Amino acid sequence: MKLKCLLGGSSAMLEGKIVHSTSDSYGTILVVDYPRYRVLSFDSIYEQSGFYLEKPYAVVHEYIRIMLLVLGFTEPRHATLLGLGGGSLLRSLHHYLDHCDFHVVELRSKVYDIARDYFDIPDDQRVWVSIEDAGLQIQSSKNASTDIIFADLYDAYHMSPLQVQKQFAQECSRTLTRNGWLVMNFHRLPDTHSAFFIALTEHFSTLLVCSGEFGNHILFACKSHSVNYDQVPAKLKNMEAILDETFMPLFHRLKPVAI
Repeated sequence: MKLKCLLGGSSAMLEGKIVHSTSDSYGTILVVDYPRYRVLSFDSIYEQSGFYLEKPYAVVHEYIRIMLLVLGFTEPRHATLLGLGGGSLLRSLHHYLDHCDFHVVELRSKVYDIARDYFDIPDDQRVWVSIEDAGLQIQSSKNASTDIIFADLYDAYHMSPLQVQKQFAQECSRTLTRNGWLVMNFHRLPDTHSAFFIALTEHFSTLLVCSGEFGNHILFACKSHSVNYDQVPAKLKNMEAILDETFMPLFHRLKPVAI
């Protein structure tokens, strides 16, 4: 069986070959190969993750590049990733951050198996993977135990409701260190009058957003109100050199959330 897919949001449709298919109680999981490019898909036309076979740490999708902008503001010693998918974010973070440990929380054990077997995710002492519900994991986490939380929780068609719950914002704040950052991927920004957004403003002093060209909105929430913007260009240019990607144009799109 072959599928057609949109490569990284471009207008060119490529024909791919399914190289692995499995399922669990949540649905089907597909691995699809294109020339020099591999995709993870959850029983839908949408790419959950992309992977360049010749350059594993490269960032295929724009929204992942936007999420990485947080590294212009902070140098984490520990990062928590809620949602693994094909490991795109983890691979780039692991390649760039030499002295950072990673805790990855993935609901579906078969997604983790596929990420390990088909998507070359890092497997060393700096990476710890938990197969667990992200909400339960955050509730059981220790106070001030991580510097960044990346939340990218999606099934085949929808974002997890967890990402817009008041308690989630509260628990993330508790889990983050004093100057910690919460980075969330949304297809539609939450209502600023919602209980979730009000909780964000109560627990986080800085709220920024960067919207992608393909419908993603990345929300950045920092517990500190004293964010150093002056250091960001130098840090991002260094990241551009190491990851061979472009980040500065995305940084110029970053703006405070209008409340």
